[in-house]
Amino acid sequence: MERLRELDGLRAFALFGILTVNIWFFADPWAFTGDLSSDHSSPSDIAVRFIVTMLFEGKFYILFAFLFGYGFALQERAAVRAGVPLGPRMLRRLAGLAMLGLAHGFLLFFGDILLTYAVMGVVLFSVRAISARTAVVIAVGITVSISLLLTLVGAFVAAVGDPVGDGVIPAPSVAALTAGPGSALAVNVENYLIALPSVMLFQGPLSLAMFLLGLAAARRGILERPVSSSTLRRIAIICLPIGLFAAGAQSALLYYADRDRFSLVSTGITTLTAPLQTAGYVCLLLLAFRSPPGQAVLGALAPAGRMALTNYLGQSLVLVIVFTGVGFGLTNVLPPAQVMVVVVVLFGAQLALSRLWLSRFGIGPMEALLRRVTYPGWERKPPA
Repeated sequence: MERLRELDGLRAFALFGILTVNIWFFADPWAFTGDLSSDHSSPSDIAVRFIVTMLFEGKFYILFAFLFGYGFALQERAAVRAGVPLGPRMLRRLAGLAMLGLAHGFLLFFGDILLTYAVMGVVLFSVRAISARTAVVIAVGITVSISLLLTLVGAFVAAVGDPVGDGVIPAPSVAALTAGPGSALAVNVENYLIALPSVMLFQGPLSLAMFLLGLAAARRGILERPVSSSTLRRIAIICLPIGLFAAGAQSALLYYADRDRFSLVSTGITTLTAPLQTAGYVCLLLLAFRSPPGQAVLGALAPAGRMALTNYLGQSLVLVIVFTGVGFGLTNVLPPAQVMVVVVVLFGAQLALSRLWLSRFGIGPMEALLRRVTYPGWERKPPA
């Protein structure tokens, strides 16, 4: 059905944005510390990073989380149709996702989000009986609370000029990242153990907020009953300028002011406004999908979205090979403009390979693995 293609198209769009953000943690070893490589700090380099932060950073994992919540509601409906309890199959699915997340975090990318999604998914499962209205209220409350906390703490940091957590994250070692597979793995494991608590405590609640919004949207059947074009345009016109203005202010503070001093307050501001920017993106994309050229774009995106889990993990695998000692060791070698070329080439390859894979197998390899965990042999499986 068309609405499923649109969901898959949105998932692929989210994958592109996530790749555009995650790649810097491989390409620039200083990204994890919150700094920039001094080897790539020319005005043109800074301009590229400014644009990436303004347009992508903090916006696309929000969309991914929203779609996770929407998918949760679809799984709930499937269980009802099959006449089986939701609990066992959903908890098996979340356990499988957690195992994949741990493997991803330890072996490939310390910024893994799958484990956090699995943990927050259990929370979502426990409150699944709430109404759509209550879900929206809780989601807004979580987002506003975290934004206010970050903004207040950030304002204090900016006033005293003493960055929080300064020195907690070790300085990067390009030599260790590129020395070989074992050394690169050791660095990633160390970074993962440092990053995991903050990912859980910061991105976890925000992801839960987006899960709840996705659940509410699915309960209202927003994509089953397509929103009118005039409503989509109205939402985009209202939300996108607010989000872009706040994101531009954040980027200016980070790249043209004092990054250490203003990073927290700028994150607090964009935490509140990033959902508006993402909503604007989604509305524009849904509008585009309704045009003949947009249908062609949707056709190109949808297969990658159907294999979102495989492609998310595949991105990390390719980036490990390109940038660390596992493969070519190009970390801190490519300037930002060339890093963006890698993004375009890699995502383009994923679009083509996803279409080819699905033409032969019908389901992505990681999706098949997670389905096997979710629907074991003793339980009737749903149609592919």
